[in-house]
Amino acid sequence: MGKEQLKSKLEEQQAVYQALKAGNDNTVRYKEFHNGEWGTDDENYIDRLRLAYYFLYCHINDEEAVAFLFEEELKDRERNSFQGIGSTLQLTHLIRKYNGDGKYVGLLERAKNANFDCACGYDPDGQMEDDFGTNSLQDCIYLCREMGYRDVMGSLVDEWKKTITEWSDSNRRVLIDFNTFLERNGENERLYQEQLEEILSTEKSSMGDIISGYKNLLRHYIHMCDYGKALCLCEKVIETTDYGQIRTLRLFKDILEDCFEVTANHSKAAAGLWNWAKTELQKVPQSSWYGNLYIKGIAAAKAMNDPYGKQLEQEYENFLAKKVRRAFRNPDLRNWRKRYVPTLCFLYLACRL
Repeated sequence: MGKEQLKSKLEEQQAVYQALKAGNDNTVRYKEFHNGEWGTDDENYIDRLRLAYYFLYCHINDEEAVAFLFEEELKDRERNSFQGIGSTLQLTHLIRKYNGDGKYVGLLERAKNANFDCACGYDPDGQMEDDFGTNSLQDCIYLCREMGYRDVMGSLVDEWKKTITEWSDSNRRVLIDFNTFLERNGENERLYQEQLEEILSTEKSSMGDIISGYKNLLRHYIHMCDYGKALCLCEKVIETTDYGQIRTLRLFKDILEDCFEVTANHSKAAAGLWNWAKTELQKVPQSSWYGNLYIKGIAAAKAMNDPYGKQLEQEYENFLAKKVRRAFRNPDLRNWRKRYVPTLCFLYLACRL
């Protein structure tokens, strides 16, 4: 049922195609905007992707339209702050079938050089199956996610769940991913708990595996703003695990981050957690500290009215100043400087206010 719904959604793109042929390209041409989180983005990325998949699966033979979509997508790949290859560009063979005389070789080379991700991962000779019927339920779920068809994706996920006869860790991870995208987070608590129980019951589980399992459930509680449960789980990790085994790993700093975030949002009950996390942070070599660790530590200190927050702010300011100086000195970071130094300078100045 869900697959038919997706096919119908794709067929609805016929109206967009007809508008394009009539000279109205407003919904599919490159339209730059500035995303507050990621920087330069393209407002029409998804609409262009939907039309590209319509061409693929409905076997539309229109060289002019395909070339137009490809060139518009190239503008996004070349300018997008997030870079990436982009699914529309992956539909390369839509244009390759018109490249018998080599007329699009330059365009394909331009795609390969559009950004760092394209240089590393884009394949100008890539192939994609154009028979929609060969897609599995899971394939269709991913297609819906790419194209932003949340309603159809929800139906497909419900269908897919019924096909699972025995739930494994990998299947749970997939369902958690789907639920998170669909904002069906209520079911994820049970899934994370089942994952953790499975890890705890397995003799070969390492301390890293165990604490990773706790961290996943902890991040879920924080995401849901359930700081009471998150606090209890932090305390359980401290009391029942040999966390010293992972003190040198990034995982330990992830746990500290979570403890700081819980403290900042549940300060009345988190005095003990703050004292533990602050003490442990001071044992971590400062050379391995990073932005979020500082930011969340500062927020926790402020919530607890701890003067240690002032020290952390000063150290964070020094951390940012070093990054700015290093960026300006390194000739290999020209693109990085252009993109990120203004932000670093802003953060540096903000810390001084």
